[in-house]
Amino acid sequence: MSELDSRYITTRIEEADAKSRFSCGKHQLDYYFARHAFNNDREGIARTYVHRRALEDPEEFPRVLGFYTLSMATLPSELVPSNKKLPQFPVPVALIGRFAIDKRVQGKGLGEKLLFDVFERVIDLVDAENSVGCFGVIVDAKDEQAERFYAKYDFVTVCSEKWPRKMLLSMKEIRPAVEELRAQ
Repeated sequence: MSELDSRYITTRIEEADAKSRFSCGKHQLDYYFARHAFNNDREGIARTYVHRRALEDPEEFPRVLGFYTLSMATLPSELVPSNKKLPQFPVPVALIGRFAIDKRVQGKGLGEKLLFDVFERVIDLVDAENSVGCFGVIVDAKDEQAERFYAKYDFVTVCSEKWPRKMLLSMKEIRPAVEELRAQ
């Protein structure tokens, strides 16, 4: 991890965040963040979490360093690579709908920090009085670069016929990683 780690906070999107000129270099993600992320969050379509700069950073540092959206979804059981027999109906999963780091701070380890924020949030949701069932986390990798990023964290491509490619990481793999991180 970089020296940027502990100074930054990740919270729900605010209206000012959407106007912050976030730019990851991918038009679809930049457009979504500027035009839809705040409203979709408030409408309950997907929660948007932003990773903001620290107060002591210079003003030219972007206000929003990165963001992701999180919602619930299902995955057809036949797409789940598993040794055990699953029910014949779709399994519940958490969906990372959008995930991006501002191009001005890419390569500093913030993507990993943000991904582990997703994992912690999902575990907290599942463990909160056993409030929701969740087999794992899925993402639709938009291109080869995104697929490589998620594969580094053991996501498995479960549907590779076209882009975006659906990838999965099970809760059985997420829990130990988060527990190790929390123990540090």
